[in-house]
Amino acid sequence: MSAQRWSELPYTRVASVAMRRYKVLFKKHDEERFDKYLEDVEAGKAKISAGALLPHEIAAAAYRGEDDDVSELQWRRMVDDLRSKGSLCNCISVCDVSGSMTGTPMEVCIALGVLTSELSEEPWAGKVITFSERPELQLINGKTLREKMRFVQRMEWDMNTNFQAVFDQILRTAVETRLAPEKMIRTVFVYSDMEFDEASGHSWNTDYKVICQKFRDAGYGDVVPQIIFWNLRDSKSTPVTSTQPGVAMVSGFSKNFLKIFLKRDGVVNPEAIMMEAIAGDEYQKLAVFD
Repeated sequence: MSAQRWSELPYTRVASVAMRRYKVLFKKHDEERFDKYLEDVEAGKAKISAGALLPHEIAAAAYRGEDDDVSELQWRRMVDDLRSKGSLCNCISVCDVSGSMTGTPMEVCIALGVLTSELSEEPWAGKVITFSERPELQLINGKTLREKMRFVQRMEWDMNTNFQAVFDQILRTAVETRLAPEKMIRTVFVYSDMEFDEASGHSWNTDYKVICQKFRDAGYGDVVPQIIFWNLRDSKSTPVTSTQPGVAMVSGFSKNFLKIFLKRDGVVNPEAIMMEAIAGDEYQKLAVFD
């Protein structure tokens, strides 16, 4: 690039972050070759890197309302890679898109909502749940990433959500489709900028008992989904706690949290964070003596 030898750039070897950062320059100085490369990626004849980017980073252009071929192709690559690993399968997101979420929390919330919808299997595929006293299971409309992001951002919202009604929506869908227990939603991800007790308009302990009974009555007593409630706004509270039955709570946002979330299939708890911290090669030769 510094030598201005644009026609010699091997686009298939450009790293994901560099592709995102320099795509405008590639288009400006080597338009014909770059467009041909993107066409080949679209046709499955070439690869594009996405591994070093997080979902909301890839979706940033779509969030701003831009149609961007590079973002679209990197998003597809990320979804394909995660799907091949079975990551975030049969999960669903409850997305708080209220005005207070503006900024990074909103971008992360919408990106993860769209991502989990694309990784889930039927009857959950392509769906999210609104953050509302009367939550609805919504099928995301749109063909492009920009259209999907816009759809989620414009969903209805309330100041809190009725978690029992969220589980009612899930159970109703399972019963209507005669869903096998092993296909039940495993995890309900809730993305908000509130604390869990503020977000719920009811007593969770009471709600959880009722939810478990409803699932038992319908034959799904052994597969009641867990909630992972993620307060994406900076918080002074404990980063990861699990003091409520059926709920794990995560507070605050960092790129490392999100990397653990994706790598460990949505499991963000103290043990997962510790294991990730000591997973490097430099720790593997250490011995513990008691």
